[in-house]
Amino acid sequence: MTERRMIGYQVKRLDQLIEAAFDQATEAAGMSRREWQTLNTIVASPTADLHDALRPFWEGNDESRTAVIDGLLAREWIARDGGRPVATEAGRAAHEIAARSVGALRRRMADGITDAEFATLTGTLARMIDNLDATR
Repeated sequence: MTERRMIGYQVKRLDQLIEAAFDQATEAAGMSRREWQTLNTIVASPTADLHDALRPFWEGNDESRTAVIDGLLAREWIARDGGRPVATEAGRAAHEIAARSVGALRRRMADGITDAEFATLTGTLARMIDNLDATR
């Protein structure tokens, strides 16, 4: 029962460590974590609704979505195509550099965890999220 009572602490601490590690990894690639998340979403899912796709990263956060997108536009990593942000060639190149750092971090984070353990963990967390989302 102790583990169940500690879930809040463990999830919060893991989130803090992930934020710090991703900040460091993306900073080494010349971008902030929010820029990475935004650019990665644009590259990986060009038709995704950025607001919905990135909502968990922005809720309760003082960062401005508009400022991040404006920053990516100013760096010419994204452009507008009919109002929709799209990655430019320079943006795809920056994404590729960051993706290598992020990939190494993700591998380190999952070191010693089997695919089955990872699937169980993420499935359990998804159910807990759904359980709490259903009560909102």
